[in-house]
Amino acid sequence: MYVYASNDHIAVITDKIDADNHSHLMLQISISFHNEFNISVAEKQFACKGIIINSNTNHTFYSNQDAQILFLIDNTSMIAKQLIQQYLNGRSYYSIDDESINLVRCLLQQYYHILDKEHYLKFYTQLFQILQINTDANAVMDERITSLLSQIKNCASNEHSLEEMAKSVFLSQSRLSHIFKKETGMRLSSYMVLHKLQKAMFCIFSGKSVTEAAIMAGFDSSSHFAAVCKKTLGMSARELNDDSVFLKVTTY
Repeated sequence: MYVYASNDHIAVITDKIDADNHSHLMLQISISFHNEFNISVAEKQFACKGIIINSNTNHTFYSNQDAQILFLIDNTSMIAKQLIQQYLNGRSYYSIDDESINLVRCLLQQYYHILDKEHYLKFYTQLFQILQINTDANAVMDERITSLLSQIKNCASNEHSLEEMAKSVFLSQSRLSHIFKKETGMRLSSYMVLHKLQKAMFCIFSGKSVTEAAIMAGFDSSSHFAAVCKKTLGMSARELNDDSVFLKVTTY
């Protein structure tokens, strides 16, 4: 398994993904290397080669022992906003067309195995160009929310008080929660869970144990982290850690 972690997305290349019913706080893209995979989403069961799934959409996934590339994308990012506008637009999923799938597969053949940041970022940019998504686009949102997101992403602490966050942008707690949901499309509490999960993953891949990573990221316990990881990613923390090649590929 190859895991690529950025500030606004996680990418995984694996042949191990078979996930029971779950949903993500993140938008998901899955594309197979060779064959169709089986999926159940929005009460429909079907086979496809590639799919975009909206956040908080229940689905099951069976890879049929074929390698997959999976992207989990931060819902507050401009990439997610473009995908939602262009492909989802109120729908829970979009099946990617065969022409785009074939182009992505050619790209995978060209770049696989990706073992350094430079090649990953070239691959990432070209893949999203195929999907007609601009990876250099900047999100336009309330400056206070932009400031808060920057604070959260650059914060070294494992404590994140809503009261302190509200004070930092000169808003009441209720007003901050309202504006955050309006600007990003997700609740601030959900975003903080996502942030802690990402931080824990960075800790694991830098050599920390699952228990150490959970505490450093602000989870109550390793079991709490494990439950959130399974629910959010459809994979356990140990599955991500075992036999994985990890690369941090921050894109900004």
